[in-house]
Amino acid sequence: MASRFYTRPAQENDSDELIDLIAATPQSGAITINFERTPDFFMATKIVTQTPDVWVAVERESERVAAIFSIGRRDVYVNGERQNVRYGNDLRIHPDFKSGRTLFNLLKCYRKVMGKDWMQTVILSDNEASLNSMGSGRSITPTYYDFGEMTTHMLYLTKSRPSTGHKFHIRNAHHNDIELMQTFFEQQAKTKQFYPHYDFIKLLHGDEYYRGLVISNYYLMFEDNKLVAMAGIWDQSSFKQTRFVAYSKLMSVARLFNNLYSKLFGGMLLPKAGGKLSYVSLHSLLVVNDDEQLFSVLLQHIYNACLAQNYQALVCGLPALDRRQQILEQYRSKRLQSKHFIASYHDDPRGEFDTQYPLYLEPARL
Repeated sequence: MASRFYTRPAQENDSDELIDLIAATPQSGAITINFERTPDFFMATKIVTQTPDVWVAVERESERVAAIFSIGRRDVYVNGERQNVRYGNDLRIHPDFKSGRTLFNLLKCYRKVMGKDWMQTVILSDNEASLNSMGSGRSITPTYYDFGEMTTHMLYLTKSRPSTGHKFHIRNAHHNDIELMQTFFEQQAKTKQFYPHYDFIKLLHGDEYYRGLVISNYYLMFEDNKLVAMAGIWDQSSFKQTRFVAYSKLMSVARLFNNLYSKLFGGMLLPKAGGKLSYVSLHSLLVVNDDEQLFSVLLQHIYNACLAQNYQALVCGLPALDRRQQILEQYRSKRLQSKHFIASYHDDPRGEFDTQYPLYLEPARL
């Protein structure tokens, strides 16, 4: 007897159904958040992975998409060398098809596609359903190995930060800086574990992995004409949105107090349940020796620039143990904790990773 579901690679004409599936499966917690993908699901997929690999489970009778997973590939630095690595995300099952058979069929396909590969994946710490399912003991589920945590700060853009006297020159990048930026990038990025590779010349040629990025979105920081830090900002709202679906009772009260305080003294208003936030993401962050002073000066400059552009928030994430977290903590923000895993159907791959390379995750590409 044929199974109720079959699996196949996702197709471009699945986009509308996949957008609906994402909307139907928000990530719950004190604040229920949904990371939406209008107007085209695959636009966001193509900035997460350079080579997308998206699969769907389809109900035979109705031909409805019941579930999805994405397990594409992208170039990251592993032990100082550029390597093509899988990144797993968007494992979602539509509420109408919440059954063991749906999950079984999906994971059966998952295991076949994964083969002998390992992959990275990141799960919000508040997402108890996903975290609990990892320990289900099913042989059809990969083993998830802890490999660091991440703290993402949604910095409230409220009022400009006074500039402290410093000796650095900060400016926006332009086309003539691409060779300089590439050289600096390749020197610095390879010192971090899992830093995504960037090829800045592709910003000029419409590569979908860099959708929405322009060279002038980058800020370069110089000391005595030497490039010592850089970062970009990325407005992804044209293809990826964050919706505040619902608040817990406690957070509903906290939201009211936050908004009252913000109206009286200045601050960011948290949107109503169902509302979206206007924000921009910090990315491609590279600072010589992860220097805290350099990072602080650069962040302050970018914060003020984003405030002048009328965004509500600046999103910046770093590994939880990164000492630069104390700089981010000086700003009013909403924090999100995430857990990073290496998943595999075979032996624990973590022994392959040299611990001299600190972890780096790019929030804009998760």
